Amino acid sequence: MGKRKIKLLMLGLMDRIEQINAILVEKNKYKNKKRISIYNSVNLTKEQVNDTESLYTENYGKKIPLIWHRSYTAYTGNFDKNYVPELLYIPKFERYMNYNSNLANVLEDKNLLYVFAQNAHVKMPKRFLACQEGIFTDINNKTVSLADAILSVSNIGECFAKPSIGTDSGRGCEVYCFMDGKDRKTGKTCEEIIKELGKNFVMQERLICHESIKQLYDGSVNTFRIMTYRWHNEIIAAPVIMRIEKGGAYLDNAHAGGMFIALSEDGSLHEKAFTELEDSYVEHPDSKIKFKNYKISLLPKVVETVKNMHYSLPTIGVINWDMTLDEEGNPVLIEANVNGGSIWLFQMAHGCGVFGDKTPEILRWIGKMDKLNYEDRQMHHFGD
Repeated sequence: MGKRKIKLLMLGLMDRIEQINAILVEKNKYKNKKRISIYNSVNLTKEQVNDTESLYTENYGKKIPLIWHRSYTAYTGNFDKNYVPELLYIPKFERYMNYNSNLANVLEDKNLLYVFAQNAHVKMPKRFLACQEGIFTDINNKTVSLADAILSVSNIGECFAKPSIGTDSGRGCEVYCFMDGKDRKTGKTCEEIIKELGKNFVMQERLICHESIKQLYDGSVNTFRIMTYRWHNEIIAAPVIMRIEKGGAYLDNAHAGGMFIALSEDGSLHEKAFTELEDSYVEHPDSKIKFKNYKISLLPKVVETVKNMHYSLPTIGVINWDMTLDEEGNPVLIEANVNGGSIWLFQMAHGCGVFGDKTPEILRWIGKMDKLNYEDRQMHHFGD
């Protein structure tokens, strides 16, 4: 057996093990008592069960557990047979779409993302200091020593620091205020904090959002989560959600306790915002602004921006973008997520399946990819 064949067999085995583990992760999420309580609050009608089972057996080739359909229905009260369970999203759809894992991992690096954004002519938050594998670069992207790195941020005031690789759900993100070489909140020196941040991190300006976003809640950088995916040769944007913090918190991530809400294509917010475990709000608890019909009219501009960015990366099949608007109304790229996307956010908030009328075709494609070996899957990307 040749070396290439052995390598492909090993890659295929590793891929299969990773996929099985990803499936187990999604199944285990729904062993949580609160999640069980949520989906048990909904009983699907016989017609709804039959419609869903027909859709999946006729296109995917098998039935699926209906706990995801029941759970998504619990949030808005809307049933949709086109809901895609998390069981099929990360372990299968995302894995098959983002077959080029090396390129996907590059895009996940928050420091390397600046290079891509610059080439795509898309704004990102100003970077005060970056560290990549222990090498520091300053605001002008010039390599500096540890001593100069410390000096460069000793009086920058408020900033937002986060790991640049290997993080999700807001883990490791902190707001600091550096004056005279110390953080005003913790009393730690810049040197102590820089060393705590490790070998890969970025320190950015703390953005001030556009008035239409800031009015809702001004304690965090509230972001749009926009999923774009390539289907054949077209980049398609899924229904958009917005993540908003509350209660003095500065991280808008749903896993960190933030709320999320659906937006229509024109930027109008839907009636209710939700938390991950079903708390709902018709108005923001801090600003008291009612969500229904509140409009962020610049949303179409943001959606067009992410679609254009994705067209410049056509070898990646699906990307979850985190975007906001700055004070002047310019779209700002915060992060690009290509591993472990959150399809549940969109379906819970919108009360409909992410892929709409493309669902049958996408299910047929996933079913076909399931049957192919690792090497052959490489020839059937993006629905081909």
